[in-house]
Order: sequence, then structure tokens, then C-alpha cells
Amino acid sequence: MSLQLELDQERHIQEHLNELTSRTTLVFFFATVFTLGWLTQIDQILDVLLSRLNPCDDGCLNLYDPARWSAVRWMSSAILGVATAAPLAFYNGWKFARPGLLPTEQQWVKSWFLGGSITLVLAVLTTVGFLFPFLFETGHQTHESMQMDARYDAVHMLSMTVAVVWAQVIVACALSAMVLAGCLGMLNRETADWWRLRVYGIVLLLLLASLPEYGGFALILTASAIALIERGSRRWLLAEPPMFSGKNPIMDAEGGMRNMLLVDCTCNGAGNPIPNGAHSPIAIQRITNLCHSVQQQESVLEKILSHRLTDVLISGCSSEPLPDGFKQNCRTLGCKLRGMDMLEHQSYRTLPSPFEITEFELKVMIIEDPWSKHGIPGRIHESLKDLKGIELLIDTRRKEDTWGMQLEPHQLLIHLDPFTGNQVRDSLENLPMTTQLLLHQ
Repeated sequence: MSLQLELDQERHIQEHLNELTSRTTLVFFFATVFTLGWLTQIDQILDVLLSRLNPCDDGCLNLYDPARWSAVRWMSSAILGVATAAPLAFYNGWKFARPGLLPTEQQWVKSWFLGGSITLVLAVLTTVGFLFPFLFETGHQTHESMQMDARYDAVHMLSMTVAVVWAQVIVACALSAMVLAGCLGMLNRETADWWRLRVYGIVLLLLLASLPEYGGFALILTASAIALIERGSRRWLLAEPPMFSGKNPIMDAEGGMRNMLLVDCTCNGAGNPIPNGAHSPIAIQRITNLCHSVQQQESVLEKILSHRLTDVLISGCSSEPLPDGFKQNCRTLGCKLRGMDMLEHQSYRTLPSPFEITEFELKVMIIEDPWSKHGIPGRIHESLKDLKGIELLIDTRRKEDTWGMQLEPHQLLIHLDPFTGNQVRDSLENLPMTTQLLLHQ
């Protein structure tokens, strides 16, 4: 079973394949047309390029292999044709993929199309306009200093230039993909291996498969490309996930490791946010309206997917009002969805409390999963041992029996079962505070 996003229609796989085939065919058709168009002008273009690369003025360029010259003409025309059709390819790729992309993925794809194109153009212009002319000129001066007769193969010069430019195309696209993923928070220490496997694998495949005649030179290009990409994106490869900085996985009562997220949803203004300064062992994501905002739902799903979350807690409600589609997506990703129901707790107050931070921390302390239920008295004692002047109400009644309750500013309320409630009351007897156990009548 897969995620079903709001914009993605539930269609048979064959329909997706048919759409992909039609869009790919359209791009290839226009790339072929553009290639044939460039072929009519390629001789003039190659002449300008060779005049730029030529390090001497006395006719030292020669054509030793006319057959390879024809191959260079076609290859150069094909590269220009594909480059001309790139905007059409980007557009069709975006239209095809967008319904199945999460918000950050959409932003990454758009930024990659734009940033990769700009980086690529600058890299190619620098290489053809400055780097290779400088290298060829340096080599020619070395020949002259050794009093050697300079004879250069025009086909070999162009082939080497095209090979390096092709490598730059791949490296520019791969490096921009990694850097943009890091800037958008998608690339970090937890997801580094996922990105390395896919990006480096594609780079290795494209370079070795497209430059078989260069042998050792292709291996050097490949190793240099991977090293450059690794170095350029190292800042993000070693970075902690932004939201989970300083938060470690939590070990549950059975010894399993749990990756948890607390979604601070204010229910479109109906509830109060988690107080600033409140201590939470769980990472917090602040949103405003999870029930009705598709974008915020997809943002949470993205966190579940990218950080392999096992549990998501909703602060405002009990999680029951959430859309069925969102809850199904959470189950598909193997994530347990629960609520802290702080909105109901807030309904017991008409006057603000100076202990709202403590009130939130108590709600966290009484969570039974992943922590042990037997540890609740100790956790509450540790949280309240330094407080004075409060009254703790331990409510062991059914929820329907608490309707109409009103709390004073100095009162704090927690809901527990009778056995745990008695344990908590006994553990707090030596503290300078009042404890009241509310029992079912």
C-alpha cells in the first residue's frame, strides 16, 4: 500500500505508464527535431569552438579520422538538441510528478530545475570559454619550448571537450540536487546514505556508460566527480536533522527504539500553543490546523517518511477528528497516531494559570507509551518536587463525570486510573503541596 496524497488520483498503474510514455515520447520527438535543426548549423558552431580552442595560428589543427568527425558532428547536435528540449522536459516531468510529491519535494524539484540549469550554464561557459583554451595554450607553449612540431587532432580536442562538458552536466545536476536537498532540510546525517546511494549510483552509471572509449580517463572523471559532490555537500551530510537537533530516539519499556514527534496543533486558534520554554523529550512541530489543512497534513507525512517516525502525538485533540485519509497514510507508513487532548483540558479553565508550563509537562509525564506506566509516580514527583503553592487534582473518574469542572489558577489536573492515582498521591505526600484524589461516585 502507498501514500494517497490530496492531488494524486487513485488510478491503475497502466494509466500512469501511459501518461509517462506520452510525455516522454513528446520530449524525444522535439529533441529529435531540434537535433536535426542544429545539425544544419553545427559546422559553423564547431568552427567557432575550434577557433576558440586552437592554441596556435599557423594551421596546426588536422583531421586524421573523417569518420569520427561525423560522429562528433552528430553528438554535438544531439547535445544541443537535448539542451534545447530541456525546458519542455522539465515542464512535462513536473506535471507528471507533482501530484505525488510532498511539499518540500515539490520545492526541491522546482529549485533543482532552476538552480541546476544556472549552475550548468555557468560551468559549461567557464570550461569552454576559459579552462580548455588555457590548458591547450599551456600545452602548446610546452611543445614550442621543447622545439617539437605541433600537430593537433581536431576530433580528439572536441571529443575531450565534449566528454568533460558532459561530466560537468552530470556533476552540476548531482551537486545542485544534494545542496538544495540540504538547504531544504531533506539531506542530513540520517538520510545521507539514502541520497549517496541514489546520486552517486546515477553519476557512476552515466559517466562509465557514456564514456567507454576513454577507459582510465573515465574512471578518473568518475572518482573526481564523486569526490567533488561529497565535498560540496559535506556540510549537510554530517548535519543533524533540524527539527530533531538534540533529541534522541526514546527507548520504550520493551527496549525498542521509538522516533517520536509532537505536533503542536492549535486547532485553528481554538487551543493554546505549547508554552515557550516548556521541556519536552519529544521534538515539536508547530502548526495551526491539521484537520483542515492539506498542506500541513502533507508536511507531517513528510516528517514521518523522512525521519522514519514511529509515533506522532497531537497536542490539541485526541486525533479522532483527523481525516480518515491522513490516518490511513500514517498507518501505511507504520506510524502510531495519538492525541494528548489538551483542548479538553483547556476547557476546564476560565482563568489563566501561572503553571501552564508545568501543566504541559505533566501531560507528557503521564504518557504510558513509550514510557512505563509504573514509572508515572516517579516522573511526576521529579517534575513537582521544586514547586510550592499548587494543588494537584488526580482525577480517576470517567471523562463524562468531569463535565462542568472548573479549575482555579493554582490547581493542576491529571487523569489517571485509580491504582496509579493512589501511587502518585502517596509519592507526593512529603512535598509542600496539596493533593486531592477525585474518585468515581
